[in-house]
Amino acid sequence: MTDTQNNTGDEEYINSLKDEISYLKEVLASKLFEEDHLLNFTCREIETDYALKFGVYKYKIKEYKLKIKKTKRTIELINKMANKQKSNPFNKDNEDLEENQIKINRTKINKPKINMSEIEKHIENEFKEEALELETETAKVNILIEEHKNNLTEKQDFKELDLIYKDCIKKIHPDLLLEPTSFEENLFYNSKEAYEDRDIDELRSTHNLINIHKINKIPSTVEEFEELRNKLEINIELEENEISQIINSKPYTQQKFLLDTKKVNSYREGLVTSLLEVEKEYIKINKKLTELKKENNLSYRLDLTKGK
Repeated sequence: MTDTQNNTGDEEYINSLKDEISYLKEVLASKLFEEDHLLNFTCREIETDYALKFGVYKYKIKEYKLKIKKTKRTIELINKMANKQKSNPFNKDNEDLEENQIKINRTKINKPKINMSEIEKHIENEFKEEALELETETAKVNILIEEHKNNLTEKQDFKELDLIYKDCIKKIHPDLLLEPTSFEENLFYNSKEAYEDRDIDELRSTHNLINIHKINKIPSTVEEFEELRNKLEINIELEENEISQIINSKPYTQQKFLLDTKKVNSYREGLVTSLLEVEKEYIKINKKLTELKKENNLSYRLDLTKGK
């Protein structure tokens, strides 16, 4: 076979690789967009709908449960410190004291040395992680509700946002390039961040930069074309797995439930009942704490809502 025939064979093979790569890029770009759209729009809308219907009830229930746990623990620590003082050999038993002295011991003037400030610090430290988790969940629900209100007010149309972001993916997504540079990666992730934030102006600006940028590494040899084809095939499979995980887990799987009015109303009624129950339990346990503090002549007011 002559050199001319070899070159012709290589050219034909490269052209077939180019066609295959072009097709694979279209497939991968479509799946990359699908994943981002699912996460940043579909799932976010489902989370917002869930937050609007149940969010406030759920975090209020958790809030009361945390307050109950903190109050019970406070009662436990007060009793522990009080019992420790009673067992002190230097303290006389009531039967060895005069009646007037017993009365004095029960007054605030001669209250037990129970450090409520120390108890409060211990409680806050012990439940710090739970309080932070609750605070994070509450903030997330409030952000989703606020975002929903803003979208209703602004009546945003996301068609342009989707179109521009799709083009950004096709032109400079690192998974579509042979050897993306750090600059090219940054360009894409700037567009991704703008898309996630729904910032059309920032996305347009980044898109303009992408349009004038020349890709640093373009395949030129058979080996490089094959390398890119293999990379695309692997990334398509990975992307299909990512999409599968999204549509088979929450919040996506809650979509059907949220569209069932009967089930939604039933679940909400259950949450309202649970909220009333934990509220009553908190009132009861808090009353017990108040009585214990009075019994031990403790005037220090413990703020159990601090550090929620």
